[in-house]
Amino acid sequence: MLRNKTIVILFAVLCSLPVQANNNVSIETIPVTVQALQNLVFHPVKKVPAQVVSLQSSLLSAEISAQVKNVHVQIGDRVHKEQLLITLECDDYDNNKQQLMAEKQALEADYDFAHYQYQHSKKLIKSNSVSQLEHRRQVSDVARLSAQQKSLQARIKQSEKNISRCYIKAPFAGVIARRLINIGENVASRTPLIRLIDVDNLEVEVQVPVILVDDLDYTSLNFIYRNQAYPLTLRAIIPGVETRARHQRVRLSFSGKKTLPDAYGMVAITLRQLNIPANYLVKRNGQLGLFLLKEKPVKETQNKQHFAHFHALKNALPGRAAVIDLPLKQKVIIAGRHALNDAQKVVIQK
Repeated sequence: MLRNKTIVILFAVLCSLPVQANNNVSIETIPVTVQALQNLVFHPVKKVPAQVVSLQSSLLSAEISAQVKNVHVQIGDRVHKEQLLITLECDDYDNNKQQLMAEKQALEADYDFAHYQYQHSKKLIKSNSVSQLEHRRQVSDVARLSAQQKSLQARIKQSEKNISRCYIKAPFAGVIARRLINIGENVASRTPLIRLIDVDNLEVEVQVPVILVDDLDYTSLNFIYRNQAYPLTLRAIIPGVETRARHQRVRLSFSGKKTLPDAYGMVAITLRQLNIPANYLVKRNGQLGLFLLKEKPVKETQNKQHFAHFHALKNALPGRAAVIDLPLKQKVIIAGRHALNDAQKVVIQK
């Protein structure tokens, strides 16, 4: 019985003695290391599917009915603007123009004679040497022949236009993507002949989720194709929203080297918001956050006491980087954070 009392007394004495930690630091003070937030955060990069589209991709068709006389290009050929691509048989249209030109000569002769009669009639009517009826007939003949000349001139103009349609030319510089006809084939009006793609005026179209459209940093964009990066700049954000996918189309222009039309790749877009890696997060009271270094002056001294402040991050998820909105100079506790509690005293180790 006496032995048991002795043990209890010794235990009480030991518990009353002050406990000292190494380096004269209280056992309640945790040694930690810190870093400025600006050294930890990063701008996340999102990669979204994208396609290179040509601003001009034309399917050239026949405007007249004719036989294909010659095809001057092959698939893959690069052509310049106004270069001759296809020649159609034009004999019928040439013959029609020659016939119209002959009619024009005959009509000009009739008009010159009628106009001469009209001028002569004007002189005779002053001396009553010709009747008013005859004079009016001369005036009518001149007006009728003049109208016929205008009508014939319009037909000649249309004939010349039909002849020009026998020669299919490139409306812009580009590359021949498809050839749909061969020499000797008869084509009707509106028959597709050839597809021409503009390979100089290219853009990249991206489908961006609506929730990200306003958060993207459009000053840092790259089109990733075959492990190469092609710098881009923002041209336009299409205001329409695709209802099902909840995406908006964004058009981007190449700022340097370009890829090929219809190329599929990825666009690496940097988000404006800052994120902090998941490995710096700790969980307290069911919330994920960071331990920030705070300080307060010690009364009657010039020293400052440091302590840990738990800052919860909204919408933070385990194992994922979290969005953070704090001053970049704010110091974050790194080593020793797992042993901390909110408002606990800390000492900074170098």
